[in-house]
Amino acid sequence: MSATQKYTAAVVGVGKPKQPFKKGGGHAIGHIHARMFLRSPRVDLIAGADIASENLAYYQNEFNVPQGFKNYNELFREAKPDIISIGTYCGLHLPIIEAAARAGVKGIICEKPFLNSPADIDPVRRIVAETGVKICVAHIRRYNPTMQRCRQLLRDGVIGQVITYFSGVEGWDLSEMASHWFDLIRFFHDDKPVKSVFGQARVRELRGYGHAMEDHAIAYFEFEDGARGIIDGGRGLPNGINFIISGTAGTIRVMGEHTVVVDTIAGQRIEPCSHLRPDGWSNLGIADSPDWLPTWDMMLADLMRWIEGGPAPMMAMDNALKTFEVNQAAYISSIRGDRVDLPFDAAAVAINDYPVEILARRK
Repeated sequence: MSATQKYTAAVVGVGKPKQPFKKGGGHAIGHIHARMFLRSPRVDLIAGADIASENLAYYQNEFNVPQGFKNYNELFREAKPDIISIGTYCGLHLPIIEAAARAGVKGIICEKPFLNSPADIDPVRRIVAETGVKICVAHIRRYNPTMQRCRQLLRDGVIGQVITYFSGVEGWDLSEMASHWFDLIRFFHDDKPVKSVFGQARVRELRGYGHAMEDHAIAYFEFEDGARGIIDGGRGLPNGINFIISGTAGTIRVMGEHTVVVDTIAGQRIEPCSHLRPDGWSNLGIADSPDWLPTWDMMLADLMRWIEGGPAPMMAMDNALKTFEVNQAAYISSIRGDRVDLPFDAAAVAINDYPVEILARRK
């Protein structure tokens, strides 16, 4: 296929319209997916699927989508899209991926948490091996110019050897929102292997996204080279700080996802990063958009290049599964009351329920 090849696309799980962004659900990530497809000159958004008729009707009207289905199998059979996005709760991700891949879908963009449990890992790998479907997980913040600048500073050794990455996500959990933070710490650390994870969670009555959610949780993990990551899933850091990265020769703070502050013995420097753009950013024709919009579009562009024989993107499934494993390991550690070493042992891989559901049943 050439770089001008056109694709048809569909959204599975279009979501509720006009809802506030809050912990536990209520926002329609499928609408963001739809706008991503509509912004691409290479994609025709032709269909959507949702079990709620009112959600589907709004989506079709809002985005001028000709075909709507209450059953995703009917969508794959009748609309035959080349690319889909998945915005449903995580318990449906594996069966939707399998149905799409078996129906001939070429590329999938899947929301996070990517899968429901460790027991889904081997089946999704088998589906990919058997069908050749290309899957990206929506860890879009890897494309953010501020995060890319932070990683480059770390690669340049401006703060020496990294000792700790510390972050907090105000009013959220470890899996929906803080999954980005797990992934970014891996990104900053060049996706080096994580060897162990400790986690603890307070789980009460909260539910959202189709499953139990923790009220508050903490994850602590160690890379094989000794660097540590700490994520507070529930309490943010002050003054708009996203990350505090401590090294042997200084610190880096990522502020508001748009500024990097470096403190070393030589002094302090503040680097606003919103003006920076990764390779290819300007070619998207949306240079004046907020930083988070082009991140979606670059993910889609990378997926299409991958389908056409290009390299696997940094958010391709094989890499995204490593973030998923660290995230799940924090919950499994809370279940066990013990450290979880990676790769998973047989008992961890056998867990076939969303881990927070297991914690919720104990309460």
